[in-house]
Amino acid sequence: MFRKHKDHVKLLKKLKMTLRGIQIVLSDAENKQASNPSVRDWLNELRDAVDFAENLIEEVNYEALRLKVEGQHQNFSETSNQQVSDEFFLNIKDKLEDTIETLKDLQEQIGLLGLKEYFISTKQETRTPSTSLVVDSGIFGRQSEIEDLIDRLLSEGASGKNLTVVPIVGMGGLGKTTLAKVVYNDERVQKHFGLTAWFCVSEEYDAFIITKGILQEIGSTNLKADDNINQLQVKVKESLKGKKFLIVLDDVWNDNYNE
Repeated sequence: MFRKHKDHVKLLKKLKMTLRGIQIVLSDAENKQASNPSVRDWLNELRDAVDFAENLIEEVNYEALRLKVEGQHQNFSETSNQQVSDEFFLNIKDKLEDTIETLKDLQEQIGLLGLKEYFISTKQETRTPSTSLVVDSGIFGRQSEIEDLIDRLLSEGASGKNLTVVPIVGMGGLGKTTLAKVVYNDERVQKHFGLTAWFCVSEEYDAFIITKGILQEIGSTNLKADDNINQLQVKVKESLKGKKFLIVLDDVWNDNYNE
């Protein structure tokens, strides 16, 4: 990655490995948080730590991109001989070490909490499609996140002529779908948007399937078996024209953590 900062490369790799190590128990933690306050507290601490960790990774990627644009190096990869600003890495080294330590502490609590390992699904496996129905018992200590998302959806900027995209990103198992369900079903959101639709992507991204699914969700009745992708997208445009709408695309996955 960087010739002068091999120790930082190791820290970054260690951070990613630690994240993956915790990821395999998230499904069990989500299921147990309603009945176990300790698991609930652990999961909330983990969410904060993961958010911070992912921000650090983004900082590194941004710095590399910035230098690339400025022409200070030609290629960016973990194995190439690159140089990144000393000041940047001096500032971020402590953050990397502290975050790894925090995640390690949380990882050590897994056994004490009795959490079991469930490996995240891969592209070869079938994931259960989500629906917009929300289970109230699945939300604990996330009211600030809920209100923040609702504020963004109802803001003046989101009500303009241009499309607004509000992403909810993070490791699998952190409750992104549950969070989206609560926001989607909020009375203020439902009243604000004249049309709402929920579509679970679930499997590998396919524009044709997604477009057709959106049309079905918004109640389009003029679908034909031989419609091509262009015809479907024209129908989507016609169906949404002049309307204030909210479309949720859930379970959009990328198995490459860096992407």
